Amino acid sequence: MMDKIALFVITLLLTLKVTKAQLSWKLLHNGNNQNGTVPKPRRDAGIGSDLGRRRVILFGGREGSEKGSPVFDDTWIYYGDTSTWRLINTDIHPSARFSFVSGMSGEYFYIATGEGRDRMFYNDIWRFHIRMEKWEQLPAQEKPDYISHNQWSQSKDTILTPEERYGAAGGIYRNESTKFYVSLGFADVRFSNTFSYDYVGKSWYIDFAFSHPYSPEFPHGRCLHSGTMIAPDDLVIFGGCLTGGSTGGPCPSGDSWIFQGKRKVWDQLNNCASPRVYSSMAMLPIADGKRRVVLYGGVEKLPQVLTATESPASELVILNPDLRIKRWEKKTVKGEVPSKRASAAMVTGPAGIYMFGGIDIESGKTMNDLWSLMGDSSAVDKTETSTPCTETTFYNYIMLHGIFMVAGWGVLLQWGAYIARYMKHRDPLWFYLHIGCQVFGLVFSIVGFVCGVLSVQFDHFRFTHAILGLVIMVLGLQQPLNALVRPHKAEPGEAKSPPRAGWEWWHHNMGRIVLGLAICNISMGIFLAVADILIWGIWFAYVILLVLFYVVAELVKSSDQSMDAETKHSHAKSAERYQYDNPVITVTESDM
Repeated sequence: MMDKIALFVITLLLTLKVTKAQLSWKLLHNGNNQNGTVPKPRRDAGIGSDLGRRRVILFGGREGSEKGSPVFDDTWIYYGDTSTWRLINTDIHPSARFSFVSGMSGEYFYIATGEGRDRMFYNDIWRFHIRMEKWEQLPAQEKPDYISHNQWSQSKDTILTPEERYGAAGGIYRNESTKFYVSLGFADVRFSNTFSYDYVGKSWYIDFAFSHPYSPEFPHGRCLHSGTMIAPDDLVIFGGCLTGGSTGGPCPSGDSWIFQGKRKVWDQLNNCASPRVYSSMAMLPIADGKRRVVLYGGVEKLPQVLTATESPASELVILNPDLRIKRWEKKTVKGEVPSKRASAAMVTGPAGIYMFGGIDIESGKTMNDLWSLMGDSSAVDKTETSTPCTETTFYNYIMLHGIFMVAGWGVLLQWGAYIARYMKHRDPLWFYLHIGCQVFGLVFSIVGFVCGVLSVQFDHFRFTHAILGLVIMVLGLQQPLNALVRPHKAEPGEAKSPPRAGWEWWHHNMGRIVLGLAICNISMGIFLAVADILIWGIWFAYVILLVLFYVVAELVKSSDQSMDAETKHSHAKSAERYQYDNPVITVTESDM
């Protein structure tokens, strides 16, 4: 009996030890307002952590998502020892804003960029001294001693600064770096550049100047993505919205990248988390030299999305940046968890990750509760793994757009033209096959065109793929229309009429041009949609195969035409020779 009790106690202790070692959520403050001593509910705020004193600094944010919702410019400090908030009153402070980049270094809390009231965008940078409780605006570049104040004031317009933007990612690495990063974001266009601010030398630097949306080597311009620093010069980003703002792409997106600041290169990571915007990201405290990044929450269903597997509130997606091939995996947190939310502010704390506020996904209400994800990087391996990364269902209008356009312009219309050029010896079968392919190809293309328009939230036909697609559709639709009014085909032995010859020249050559443009535009669309590398491989292998078919068929056609010409020439020579050797004697009536 005593042995069984001892075994039970040992098992219980081991279970408690394992449970304690796992990642777990803890509610630090429920947000109940006591005489105005807690921040109002908000989303898209900035947050910092004073690790040595267990304090959290909060600034800005907005009350809701609706146009005209209040935007905040208040500063708060949370004291972990007493579980209380305190409002900091300062005469000088940044303008009210939300969706800005924030970070912590030493006794300073930094913020930069963001969106304010009435769609006012910012590119300024500020810092808050925690001990002195004062805000200070930093210069975009500090005046060198050898330049006079007058010269400096005249040259300010040429100083390098990030464009005004909101929805960017970046920050400072673990209170240890001297650089503050700002990457991507949006104002009137989606930015694809990355900047860093040296807050010792007080100057901006551009670390990555530009990436166009048709390259697979860089993340496309976007906003509303999440990100965090994983080394003094390395930044990881996830998801966001790529469409609108003079570009196209998924919104939400599910791709993730690491920027290596010293090498000035981007590396793409494996797809794991469901595509989303307004997610949150932070690093866990480092233990045993291990780094782990936590991705949490976000909005997974937007107008572009048809169906998606939504992540549960208990799910975390964890990145291991220490592996040679860095990878994400999904984990499930047991016990009490926060309601699923988006636009929450997250930052690394001394014993885990702080998370404040955000917007509740189900109710749509903004919150002001404060949570801590308890545990360091060593607790990840002890936390239960949830569904594999591959078990994520996601379909959007971009996928339908691609499927219908590939079926229409990439397959049916291409092979319909092939049949018309190389299979006329199978008359009238070639004609019916040609008409069938062209009719169904255009129907598929029209459906794909509609899906493409629906996939772009605003600023339609303001980027290359969309403009070229519109031109292709207009030229493609005029092909069957001009076929309806084609001039009469010449009978055998008759010469072509000038209208018929002109129509054939236009119909044939315009068809070839449009088909070539369609192949190019589909290829650009695959990159624009951030498609998987397997899809790239399949598509370009098909294009190579299509080109080979055309080349071989054209060689065969040319050979056949040469043989036909030689045969006709040989027959003509034989006829002449026969007429010479066997002259025709005409007998007239007078000869009889």
